[in-house]
Amino acid sequence: MNASLFSVRRATAQDASALAALEQLCVQESEGFRGSTHLLSAVPPIGHELEIFQADPQHIVLVIESSEEMCGFAQMEISGSVAMVQRVYVSLKARDLGAGATLIDELRVYARLQGCTRIDAYALPGDRLTKNLFERAGMKARLLIASSDL
Repeated sequence: MNASLFSVRRATAQDASALAALEQLCVQESEGFRGSTHLLSAVPPIGHELEIFQADPQHIVLVIESSEEMCGFAQMEISGSVAMVQRVYVSLKARDLGAGATLIDELRVYARLQGCTRIDAYALPGDRLTKNLFERAGMKARLLIASSDL
């Protein structure tokens, strides 16, 4: 990983349009995986909530940049002692360069500062890239949810 390629910071209101564009790419990539409809309905869109997230230490939105261009984001919610990574997205050109791992490392820092003792994350069935990212970051699957509509 070459962390010097990237800078990570908390999202600001000025990031709204760039975040919306990345979020749309994230949604498009997610749509092909089972469970995406449920996940997308359960995780609030960043663009609509960015100002609220900025003021709330329980909701974290980080952006990652390379050469002053936003190339990814991560969204996390803290509940008690658990930090839940809701989404991580890195643009195609920044993948395999350590951007995702850099975001996860920064989320861990924020989680510890909020007193969290565990970090969890969502990964959709079949989304091997996300699953592999989390496993490289030392996060192992501990619960799978099987479901059926009635």
